[in-house]
Amino acid sequence: MALVAVSRSGPLRQRIAKGYGVHVPDPRPGHGPAELIAALLANPPLMPTLPDGGTCVLRTGTRARAALWIDTGRVSLHDAAARTRVAGVLAAAVAAVAVAVRGLGGLLLPTGWLQQPDPLAGLCADLHSVEVLGPVQRELLTNTVREHTAPLIALTGRQLYGPGGVTPGGSARLSRSFGQVATRYLDSCSPAHLDRVRTRLHQEERLGRLEAMDVNPLGEAEAGARDDVTVRLFDAQVTVSGALAHALLVQALSMSSRELERTGRRVRVVPQPVIERDRARAVAHGFAAELGGDEGRRGDGAPPAPVKARPAAQAVRELLHRLMPFFRQLEATVDELAPLFIGVELAESAGTTTFVRNENDLLARWWSHDATALTPERLGQGLTMPDWLTTDQVSAMNRHASAGRWAGARVWLAERLTHPDPGPGRPDSAGVRAGAKDTTRAAPLTGEQFLDRVAEPDLPAAQVLDALRAYCRGGGVLDLVRPLRSRGRDDARALRRVLRPRGEQRVQATEPLSSWDDSTADRALSTAREKGWALLRWDLPEQDRARVRKALRSLGRAPDGVRHILLTDTTYTGRENERRGTVEVLLVAPPEEADR
Repeated sequence: MALVAVSRSGPLRQRIAKGYGVHVPDPRPGHGPAELIAALLANPPLMPTLPDGGTCVLRTGTRARAALWIDTGRVSLHDAAARTRVAGVLAAAVAAVAVAVRGLGGLLLPTGWLQQPDPLAGLCADLHSVEVLGPVQRELLTNTVREHTAPLIALTGRQLYGPGGVTPGGSARLSRSFGQVATRYLDSCSPAHLDRVRTRLHQEERLGRLEAMDVNPLGEAEAGARDDVTVRLFDAQVTVSGALAHALLVQALSMSSRELERTGRRVRVVPQPVIERDRARAVAHGFAAELGGDEGRRGDGAPPAPVKARPAAQAVRELLHRLMPFFRQLEATVDELAPLFIGVELAESAGTTTFVRNENDLLARWWSHDATALTPERLGQGLTMPDWLTTDQVSAMNRHASAGRWAGARVWLAERLTHPDPGPGRPDSAGVRAGAKDTTRAAPLTGEQFLDRVAEPDLPAAQVLDALRAYCRGGGVLDLVRPLRSRGRDDARALRRVLRPRGEQRVQATEPLSSWDDSTADRALSTAREKGWALLRWDLPEQDRARVRKALRSLGRAPDGVRHILLTDTTYTGRENERRGTVEVLLVAPPEEADR
């Protein structure tokens, strides 16, 4: 037997460049933040030793004059113990730098302090650079993070703060940045294609550099991360605890992209205008943003129909839940995931703003409890204490807000970590936690949620059928043509193969249906009742497609609770250049009909 392929789905190494701003309380010519940083770099403090024997390194950047980064170099975050060790060393390094900055007459602060001559000079990101094995992983990780740009900004964005509290909104840094733009979709990471991306960036943004994108597919050379993939979306967090939670999130995204490589799939192509519009909304409004709501063409050729927008908080929750299998592979603990999950879940289930979801909320809550909490002296003192930096301040505030709900949410999260995600047809733990009725029927799914569900590798036919039934319970017109089109040609083709039943459950039609009592329709309905679902397929001249769709609309719902889903509506060129059309409809029977 010959070994033909090797794949690794576990975590790879990652580097964290933890960003902070430097504030000089009494600046004067020759003694400002830039001069203080130069003096610090000339004589850096003694740094603690990392688990691999290396030490953290101080870095500065050309675009943020009052910012500096404490860089871990490549470290392994493969399990909770390793992450705890890295967090402890990074916190000790931050504290050492904070003490050294104080000794030079300045203060190390979380970025965004308003009362300084140039509050924007210290705005910076926490840079997360992930190791990749080859150009395919580089392409897939870049496109994966690009697809989730808006929810990632909503979750990690930080605003300006001062004596009057926290400025409302999402990301102060990205809203004021002229040197960072939305990531472009990469068809590949070949040098020729990357040159085309650079040209397009120069034409559209007057920035011909890949490092100007939210995700740099070639790594930040300035941060010592050449050949990694560097994520520049995350604003610099106040605490090391917050930065490590985001590192865990980036590692899960990286593992999900490697799973795509292993199964031969690609990231769906979200149109660039959609990415940029949702990105702008998340930057401006954070969790209050409404994402989506774009108008798209319908499969029947009718005028565009508005698509309901979804809150950014919902998009964040969906992303986190989708990554849960990879958090399990990382052996993530409840304490590690609490800063990501619990505040978002509690705020969603309670329907109030009582709970803290990210550090924007955290600073605002600190200020509402104590108007002096955001003074430079208080925050600067916190950065000199490693224990304060590694404490999960978000969870501490949520526990203070409602100890009972916080404890219940931890139990729910522990269950999600120790048990597989509830599949279609099984009760959802989140719904039970929130007080929903315990039932064996899966919650209704939107088109996008349904496609995400059936895109899981090696999904048994029974689970595909359960997901179909959950999608049918969503109500309205059941049309998968547009959601499939947004996935890209290869993914759409693979998903249609999954959704088509076996050969004996497929019925070929030659004419539009006149009624559900039509012999062809009756045969397909009988098959659906017996097997759970069936496929009706038309292959006919292009001009007759409209007749098929019109007939389906006029028929209304099928009898006995059977629902029909438009799966395919397309054209192709047949023999002798004849234009032909294909229409496919899935007929899905309810459980009680097919199972009795």
